[in-house]
Amino acid sequence: RKKIQTRFVGDSSLSFETVNRGSRAAGPLYKWVCSQVSYGEILLRIKPLKNELAKLEQDAQKVKDDYEQLQTTIADLEKSIATYKEEYAVLIRATEAIKVEMETVQTKCQRSGKLLEGLSEERTRWNAGSQGFKDQVATLVGDALLAGAFCAYVGFFDFKQRQLLLQDWADILQDYGIASKSDLSLSQYLSTPAQRLEWQSNRLPSDELCVENAIILNRFNRYPLVVDPSGQATTFLVRQYEKQKISKTSFLDPGFMKHLEQAIRFGTTLLVQDVDNLDPVLNPVLNREYTKAGGRVLVRVGEQEIDCSPAFNLFLTTRDPTARFTPDLCSRVTFVNFTVTPSSLESQCLSTVLKSQRPEVDERRTKLLKLQGEYKARLRELEDHLLDALNSVKGGILDDDSVMNKLETLKTEARQVQAESDKSESVMLEVQESSKFFEPMARACSRLYFAMQDLASVHFLYHFSLQTFLSLLAKALAEGQEAAAGGGGSEEEKLSKLLDRMFMLVIGRTQKALLEEDKILFTLRIAQIRLDTRLPLSLSPAGSGFEMSVKAPPAASSTVEHAFEVLTQAATEPPSMPASVSRVQADFNLSATQANELCL
Repeated sequence: RKKIQTRFVGDSSLSFETVNRGSRAAGPLYKWVCSQVSYGEILLRIKPLKNELAKLEQDAQKVKDDYEQLQTTIADLEKSIATYKEEYAVLIRATEAIKVEMETVQTKCQRSGKLLEGLSEERTRWNAGSQGFKDQVATLVGDALLAGAFCAYVGFFDFKQRQLLLQDWADILQDYGIASKSDLSLSQYLSTPAQRLEWQSNRLPSDELCVENAIILNRFNRYPLVVDPSGQATTFLVRQYEKQKISKTSFLDPGFMKHLEQAIRFGTTLLVQDVDNLDPVLNPVLNREYTKAGGRVLVRVGEQEIDCSPAFNLFLTTRDPTARFTPDLCSRVTFVNFTVTPSSLESQCLSTVLKSQRPEVDERRTKLLKLQGEYKARLRELEDHLLDALNSVKGGILDDDSVMNKLETLKTEARQVQAESDKSESVMLEVQESSKFFEPMARACSRLYFAMQDLASVHFLYHFSLQTFLSLLAKALAEGQEAAAGGGGSEEEKLSKLLDRMFMLVIGRTQKALLEEDKILFTLRIAQIRLDTRLPLSLSPAGSGFEMSVKAPPAASSTVEHAFEVLTQAATEPPSMPASVSRVQADFNLSATQANELCL
């Protein structure tokens, strides 16, 4: 090729025209040779490019293959990423579920701990309650028999006879092998603290006898007939049934039948006073001779039948403690005896003195009893709610918030009850100390009243009401507070002055109704009671509050001072008491009857 290029194609003397002129056959051949030489040169120049192109094509194909492979890899990776995302989401959800479950488990663990702690505290109280319930069940029959007999039969008797009857009944039950509580307190067994506080707020005296009578009046089956010489029961009933529109009447009231019919028809309470003899019109009511007609309950009153309301209540009262009723009437009514006894009056006087002289102690005691009653009722209500909640739980007990809330509330209330119970010991101890301090005065007041009542055996006109005596006590306490506010002295001196003030008020009020010959007798009896208190005297001989002239020998004194002197010697030497009374009888010209009254 190079030779041809140098010799022929590169020769400037040769060209297509020249060669074609020389030979028409050689001209085209020369042109073909030139073309072949040009083609060879071009081919020589493009061969590296072809090789490079082929290499580039190979590289491109390789890159394309790699690309396709990478695309496949990317697609696979994308699929893997999507799979991993799904798995990650599943794991995240599982993680969140585990977290929620952990929180739930932690909450349940905390609740279970609180539940176990709370139920452990409740277990102690429930075990005690269960044991107490077992004890109650063991003596339930005997206690119920005693309580039923108490409500049905003992109301007629005074406090001492009631205790003897209950003891006899308990001995009979024991003989028959029927267990009963040896320390059964019927006032606590048949009433709640809230009821007793309500009765006291309605002016029921706080002594045990009156509380027992209030229980009978609250639980009667036969309509009560109340023996009420002092009028305390009437006052209590009027205040107790005030909201039920109680009305008072008597057999001598011209409107008695109208009051009776209205009370029966409208379901109000009827209080019939001065029932010394029973009006036969009440027989169908007392016998509960009811008839039913078309859904109506009817009872015959007089000549007509009237509708009887189930809310109707009837109370009969008499002021005569010596009244005697026929056996027929006794079988149809429940007797309730409010006749004052020395022990019951002593308890009333002690409560009155305590309220006056230690009002803060009495207020704390009353408030404590009220709170204890309320807290115990609230505690029992919460226990019932807790048991209902435990019984009605659906599913897991730890999933129910109401159980935990009620348990927490119960624990809080239980702590409050325990705190109040802890306070009660100190408060009741303080009440007992105060009561013990004022017991001599309460006992002396009780003896004073019954000394006034005993005057009826000296003369039939000597009668003094309990209201009069209690008003004197209230006056003495009021004057004692005024005197204590203005002066000092020890507590014992203040009590002595208060007691002497009471004695002088009683003497000053009573002597106005006595005959001259009976004044010295009553004064000596009062002196005897005063000296029995063993408290120092705070009166001077001129402080008797009234003048008294008695015929006596010249050697004897005609004043109360001499009686105090003689009886003081008798108090310091008990064996010489009859001789001392004989000396007083001789000094003051007392009759044998008066001397006997003095010895009582």
